[in-house]
Amino acid sequence: MPTARRRPSVVLAVVLALPLLPHVSARAFDVVLSTQGEFMDAYLVNGTAFPPKFVFDAPDPANPASIIGRPPRGGRHLIGELCFIPRPSGHSNRFVVADDTYREACLDTSSPQARCSVTHGPFFMGKDPDGLGVFRLSGKWSKRHIHTAWPGFDTTPLGMDPGQPPQGNADPQGCVFDAQGNLYANDVGTGDPTDMDPTHHGTLLVYFPGPRHRYDTYCFLDKNLAQAGMPARDEAGNIYIAETGMGMMWKYSSPFPSSAADCANPDHLVTTPPTKTTFPVAASPTPAAIVRVPNTDHWYVDSVLLPGVPGVSGGSIDEYDASGVFVKNIVTSAMLKNPIGMDVGSDGTLYYAELNLNSDTSTGCGRVSMVRFVGGTAQAPQVLGQNLSFPDGITVIDSSQVHVNFLRLAPAPEPSPTTCNGSG
Repeated sequence: MPTARRRPSVVLAVVLALPLLPHVSARAFDVVLSTQGEFMDAYLVNGTAFPPKFVFDAPDPANPASIIGRPPRGGRHLIGELCFIPRPSGHSNRFVVADDTYREACLDTSSPQARCSVTHGPFFMGKDPDGLGVFRLSGKWSKRHIHTAWPGFDTTPLGMDPGQPPQGNADPQGCVFDAQGNLYANDVGTGDPTDMDPTHHGTLLVYFPGPRHRYDTYCFLDKNLAQAGMPARDEAGNIYIAETGMGMMWKYSSPFPSSAADCANPDHLVTTPPTKTTFPVAASPTPAAIVRVPNTDHWYVDSVLLPGVPGVSGGSIDEYDASGVFVKNIVTSAMLKNPIGMDVGSDGTLYYAELNLNSDTSTGCGRVSMVRFVGGTAQAPQVLGQNLSFPDGITVIDSSQVHVNFLRLAPAPEPSPTTCNGSG
């Protein structure tokens, strides 16, 4: 998707907000990371609406036609959520995020960026198809990328359409690791529920770390999902994923593949598939995301489109028990603008991205919002950021998990409504 440009930093707004910032040097604190417009923004949440916001990853150089000057922070086109790669020590030193940098910057544009031809140095971006970028805890790309095969992608001439992506490469978005370090990921697919071509459907797949932890082998668990949502995992190892286009939430249980030997065929499809059962979410007709309710075996599930009317309001966020039985509504349709990604903070606050669909279901000016709880009762939602271009992923991290001084990052002011197709 095209990258929305940032306006110059509004330094005064950040200065005025400094008294509300968490005590960075005193203790760890929650940071809400949100991808939108292929940026990744960092919200230093403080319990109030519109907290200070900083640029955790900027996708493009200030002048894409040049490789002179300082490269952008991160410099990657990011989508969806962030996942830390587990290590036996328990202390991760890398994380992954869905990444489509080379296609966006070099192929899907009539003006390929100057860095597309760089083979080394700070502006190097590689020639990887859509997949997941691997990052150091500083937020710097480690020059590693995880992806399925897309034959001919890396030899496509600059500025030329690489063609229809194979399954696995169309629209990677989410991630979750299991106890063995295997990486489960989704590919949304074309995102068009009316597209009946099976080769355009979304997928659930697993990458294996291998002896060198390269994650360069994989198996598909399911290649027939209409708009596959971001995966989640429970304590027993079951994987959950929404099939939004069919209004379904699925639960996958063992047996799971343990290596590429379990899918030794041209389609990389498991020969013994996991057990796939319906996880009923009756109050969520268009489920999109599922996250754990803290300190319980319950789930929050959001519905992205229904109930509601596109262009007015829409969706819902509800709580379900471990069996998928409805418990209670958290946020009503009238208070939502099409929620998609969700995550939960250390104090139980629920954070979520909203697409704000137009009447024709195209995306308008999205936003990031939160719901706090008092005595177990959900309070009225508060907006953290608005006028966002297709915000999708939400990840809450502990600030001590990364090696970043957030107050030294560039401020990320609210974009203009003109950059995102409407008011938000």
